[in-house]
Amino acid sequence: MTVNRGAQRAIISIYFALLAVVYLIAWLRPGIGLAHNDAAYLAAAKAMAEGHVWAQTRLPPLFPALLAPFALVSLQPQWLKALPLVCAVGWFALTRALLLKMGASRNAALLLVGLTAASPTVVFLSTNLMAEPLFALLAAAALLMLLSERALLAGFLAALATLTDTAGIALILACMLTLVVRGRLRNAAIFTGIAMVMVAPWFGFALAHPGNGWEASNIFTALPASDKMVVLGRNAVSLLSSPFTMLTGLTNVIAVVATVIVFLWSLIVRRRLLPDLFVFLYALLLLCRIAPPERLVAAILPLVLWMVWRVLRTTRRREALAAILVIGCLVPLWADAMRLPAAIANGYFEVNGPAADDWKQMRNLFAFMRADTPPDSVLVANDDDIFQLYTGRRAIRGFSPDPFDLFYAARPLIVTPDLLSGAITQEQADYVVLIPDRGLPESAAFHRSVEALERGGVVEPVSVPGESRDYQLFKVVR
Repeated sequence: MTVNRGAQRAIISIYFALLAVVYLIAWLRPGIGLAHNDAAYLAAAKAMAEGHVWAQTRLPPLFPALLAPFALVSLQPQWLKALPLVCAVGWFALTRALLLKMGASRNAALLLVGLTAASPTVVFLSTNLMAEPLFALLAAAALLMLLSERALLAGFLAALATLTDTAGIALILACMLTLVVRGRLRNAAIFTGIAMVMVAPWFGFALAHPGNGWEASNIFTALPASDKMVVLGRNAVSLLSSPFTMLTGLTNVIAVVATVIVFLWSLIVRRRLLPDLFVFLYALLLLCRIAPPERLVAAILPLVLWMVWRVLRTTRRREALAAILVIGCLVPLWADAMRLPAAIANGYFEVNGPAADDWKQMRNLFAFMRADTPPDSVLVANDDDIFQLYTGRRAIRGFSPDPFDLFYAARPLIVTPDLLSGAITQEQADYVVLIPDRGLPESAAFHRSVEALERGGVVEPVSVPGESRDYQLFKVVR
């Protein structure tokens, strides 16, 4: 059966209209700052907007710098979340242009962009204060300029991508090697020169400030040999399962084996220097970072899908291919739909399932603390940045988790009652805040430690009108 062009356009229009509804609902949710990274970006942006020196050298500066003018105007969630959403829309548009430049048909380019946009991970990143949409936008623009033989602009954009996330180093290397292999030595020199001139000052600044976490962020400068292998092994499994997980929202070991088979087949049948080299170097960099790679894979998802599609499109069994495409497009859309009821109820679109936090409860807690705690109070909270931003009180986390323990949980995470008690004493903290345990190692350990401090009489609960038992405020007993 053949679908005429009018019907194809109608199907595509309906699909993107449904996607627009998903994005609109996720963007309208008022929850913000509940993923820790987004709160850290917002805290850095607010500090920049107020003219303070920004000391968070572990986070590249471009995204907070762009967010700073937004924070200066208002901390209203939809206003702040407009920046990553606009970046995501720009990324989708540039990705379509990039795929067309690499030989995709118009329908294929729309298909791959639609699959990418429907990923629950991409929806989450695009409707929260995350830097990945900006990084993906700049990376796609750099690759497009490289293919257009505009080395100076490509180097400028690749540098901006690196100043958004250090994974941009892989982009710089891939573009440089591509130009060298193709014999474009003059363009390679121009590209490398502008990129290095732009990123070197920030790297120098970050390395000159010890204690920023850089030393513990990769396996080259941290961890004994046995732990390096743990990171490489876990990251490899996560990396290989990421495309399936991002499209379905599910994690399955079978997906790892299937991904290996599909990509080996794709590379054997049809290889391309670009973007294959970039994807390879990017994946290699993610393997060596002491952090889960899933979110950063989102930036290269359309390129990964393109590597598979350029082989699939040669198949002669059109009916089977059409069935695969229909299922492939509906699955991520269904995964989004399953998250929307919880997002509407709790005010927060969560990529890993139902949102654990209720934004109404959070706002009630913020309001109580602003009205009923002294302005010079010091808080201890796992989500320290968001509480400091929305209560106006100084907040500390009370512990500094090691990235290896935080993300891989190979050893017990060091968040103990003694550690929190020591932080309370040292910082003269007045209150401790608990919000629901999200199933993360540091969250569970933080809960157990606070409960132990309550039993030991170090802290006592404060009655907050209208608050559920999952959202608790404790006062330090003097």
